[in-house]
Amino acid sequence: MKTILFVIAVSMFCMAPAFAGEQIDLTAPVVKADITSYTVDVLTLDWGSKRIHINLLGSNGEVLNHTYEDAEAATLMKQLNKANLSVKSLHKRIMEQLVLDGVINGLVSGTPD
Repeated sequence: MKTILFVIAVSMFCMAPAFAGEQIDLTAPVVKADITSYTVDVLTLDWGSKRIHINLLGSNGEVLNHTYEDAEAATLMKQLNKANLSVKSLHKRIMEQLVLDGVINGLVSGTPD
């Protein structure tokens, strides 16, 4: 029963609208859409399928999607599961990973809500 409640709570948290104070400030704005920053909007951790799906919401409302799969996703989920989120927030870890992987170029700024 505790496991079910935990899964429901995590699912609700991960699918809740993003009100995070942290964002990625782009080193160069995306010219086509004039996007200057992104925030984490949706995060889905699918342990069974070994998949992480992330939606970033751009400053102009445009959405950028990225998915990690298979061994890479499993490794990242294990790291997140063991992470001390009181030292560095979940959103910051996600955004830093996206920058590190070259999905987006920019610097993470702001403070967690």
